[in-house]
Formats: sequence, structure tokens, C-alpha cells
Amino acid sequence: MLSRGRQLYRELVSIAVSEGFQLTEKALKKLEESENPVENLLRTIEELKKQAPEVPLIDVGHLKLQQTEEKPADLKLQLEAETTPLSIPKMTTVNLIEDDYRIEGEFFEFHRYFMDRYRKIRRILERRNRNYKPVAEAVAARDGEEVEIAVMVLGREERKNSLILDVEDPSGVVSVVVPVKNQQMYREACELVNDVVVGMKVRKSGDLLILREAAYPDVEERQQRSNQTNPEAYVCLISDVHVGSKNFRQDLFEKFLDWVNRGRDGVAKRITHIVIAGDLVEGVGVYPGQEKDLMIKNVEDQFKEASKLLAEIPERIEVVFSPGNHEPVRKALPQPPLQKRYRDLVNKRRLVSFVSNPANLVFDGVRILVYHGQGLDELIQSIPESSYSNLRETGPKLMSYMLKCRHLAPVYGENTQLLPMNEDRLVISETPNVFQTGHIHVVVKTNYKGAVLINSGAWQDQTEYQRSMGMEPMTGYAALYNLANHDVSFKQFGS
Repeated sequence: MLSRGRQLYRELVSIAVSEGFQLTEKALKKLEESENPVENLLRTIEELKKQAPEVPLIDVGHLKLQQTEEKPADLKLQLEAETTPLSIPKMTTVNLIEDDYRIEGEFFEFHRYFMDRYRKIRRILERRNRNYKPVAEAVAARDGEEVEIAVMVLGREERKNSLILDVEDPSGVVSVVVPVKNQQMYREACELVNDVVVGMKVRKSGDLLILREAAYPDVEERQQRSNQTNPEAYVCLISDVHVGSKNFRQDLFEKFLDWVNRGRDGVAKRITHIVIAGDLVEGVGVYPGQEKDLMIKNVEDQFKEASKLLAEIPERIEVVFSPGNHEPVRKALPQPPLQKRYRDLVNKRRLVSFVSNPANLVFDGVRILVYHGQGLDELIQSIPESSYSNLRETGPKLMSYMLKCRHLAPVYGENTQLLPMNEDRLVISETPNVFQTGHIHVVVKTNYKGAVLINSGAWQDQTEYQRSMGMEPMTGYAALYNLANHDVSFKQFGS
């Protein structure tokens, strides 16, 4: 295990690199000595992106530190919190699956499911005034003719001088050639994962179809507009608590609970909702050898312990819980809300709102897409240069890729199970204001085409299983999203 100082050092460097910056040794030392190093670094990066985006190296003079001795500002915030009435935003929940959904397990259900995915994403592509032809027509095109097709990627084959992509639409299956000599197109094609739906422009060359362009369905660029008419209100985003694990950092989580209850903290007083994006408990039998990592050996007792902790959250704050892969619910996505027997255990001490995974939460028009993030596993294995050992650097790219694909689990047939419903509800039909994930246990804060992407790390130290994969968690973080001006800050509770 890394020492706390070394771990903080790596966290700061990783966050800077993921946002396109580097840190001088003096700046690192100054940040490490500050009260909230990560929050101060994120504030600095945000300011540099606005004022001096060309600056590649962050030095001491660039740092925007929130000093503990700034009592007048603190007092001003406290006075505002005490004198300005707190407006509670109305929350609307959109669950993506019903509790009692059943399938027969027949082939036609899977065919119907993937046809729905294809049609939904093709419609998104067609909004750009593209005239897509069936792949059967592309095969019959004249030599030298260019044709646009909308296809699902089936697989790939690396050859000496080219990459062969097998793609299909309802009219058939064809192979598309990507020559290595077209390096930019080749690099783009290497990032096309299986089962993603994309638009392609191909040129007929003899018996071959040569890839000329590839277009993702992608989300639209959007402008986040501040709502100055609303007083400040915050949604607190956390995930991966893992109550019941020997590695659960209860000490850090209790610091978080103390802070939430702190009457004189201006931000804490303005938290109206806490959203937990999966893995509240450690569960049982989730990964090989998990039994040796369990402090609490059965799931019911884990939920009883979790309910004690959640009961410490003030009643004025609504707690929303979406399950993850460690919860005792159906593993196939989308997952239904936690089943009633476990909901009752939690609700004995305080009421919690239970939603599906994924789920959409709408706060007075602000849409937060909450997703534990199981589909990230396949992307880590499919996208070049991504691995569990470099998630601190590649996490933003992986989350952005989901929005680019317009799908929360684009790759089928690996670890993440998908439920073949009448329609594919993992398609991202509407661009969210905020996209929250968990699962990868690292801090992510980035912006993709106006959408805010957040992963708030975890409350569990590295397990042996995570160490075997090279995964290094970032523990003790909570993300705070300001519904009035869309600013995001992180509160760190590590020592």
C-alpha cells in the first residue's frame, strides 16, 4: 500500500495529467500542504482553462488556494447560508426498468433488442442530414463510387497493412478495409469497439470497400446556463462505499457524515440531495477470493450497518440510491431498484429513495444521468492504451466515449450482462447535464461537449483483487454539484 503522502502525490499528478497539465515540484509541495489539495488543484485547473488555456505547466504562482485563514470569506458564506432561504429543488425520477420485468431467453429477444439499438442510434445519426444506404447497395456500387452506410461493428482482424472491420445492417454483413498508410483513419478505426453503431463513408475499390470517414452518433454540444433566480443548492454525488469490506474506510466516511451535519458550513447546509451511484455494500461472492476481504459476512448485516451510517445524514437531505454490481440485485443491465427485503432494512432508520441502475434524476430541469458504470470494464479492455492501472489518466476518456457512442454498455458478450428488453434503454437518447458514474474507484471531473462528467472515487482502500489488476483507488471524496451555476467541486476527507 502506498503511504498517504505518496498516494496524494500520485493523485494530484494524475488529475493534472488527465486535464492536460503538469505540475512543478514546488506547486505539488504547496498543494500537499494546503487543507484541500484536490479541491485546490481542480479550482486552479478550472481557472487556467478560462484565463490561460495555453499554459501547460502549473507553478506556485498559478495556484488558487482556499486558505483556512480566510475567515471573512468563510463568515460571509456562513451568513449567506443562514440568511438566504434554501430552495429545495423538485426531483423527478426516471427509472429505466420495472421491478418485475421478465424475459423468455429466446433468440428473437436478443435480435429484437439489438435491432432497437441499431434503429435508435441510426435515427440520431440521420439528424445530421446523412443519406445512408443499405450495405447491400454499397457492395453493388460502381468502382470509385462513395457510399454512406450506418452499421454496427461486429469484429475486426489485424493484417500486415490494414485493419479489416466486419460491419452489418439489416440488409447484410460486409467487410470494410482501413489501410495502415492512412494513419489518422487507422487510429480512429482502432478505437471502434464491437457493437457500436456508427456512420461510415466508404469508397468502392474493385471488390473492396475502403473506409474514408467514420462518424459517431455523439452528443450535441450544449451550453450550461446558470440559473441565477435560484438560491444555491447542492447535489452531493458519491459511490462505492462498500460497507462490510475489511477495506471500507469507515473513518473517512464518518468524517463525511460529520461534515454533512456541520451546522456552520455554508456548503453543507445547502446540500439538498445525496446520490449514491452503486456499491453501498460489499456484497458476497462478487469476485474470486472475496470471502477473505469481508468484515461482515452476509448481505443483510451489511445493509443493517449501512442503514446506521445513512441514518446520520440529516432528514432535510434526500438520499437517492442506485445499485451496482456488488448489490444483491439482478446483474444484467439495466438493474432494477434494490428489492423490497433490503429496502426495508435500510428504511428502518431513515427513508431512502431507491432507483434503477441506470436512472435519470431531473432537478428543476437539470438532468443527472446516474450509472454505476459496469460497461466501463469492456471499454477498458477494448480501447487502446486503457487499462485498470491507468484509470486516473484514462477515466475521462472512457466516460466521454460512452457519450460519444450514445450507449452505456456498447460492447456485448463480455463480463457485463445485458437484459434483452423490448427496447434498448441503455441508449443515451438525451444529453445529460451531468453524467455520474462509479465502479472504477478514481476521481474524474471533466467536461464533454458541455456535459459535466463526474466519478467521485470510493470509500474503500485497495483490495488484493484490485491490486492484482493494478487498480489504485482514490478514497474519501465527495463531489458537489451546484444546481444554480453548474460548478463542481470535490471535498476530500482523507488525512
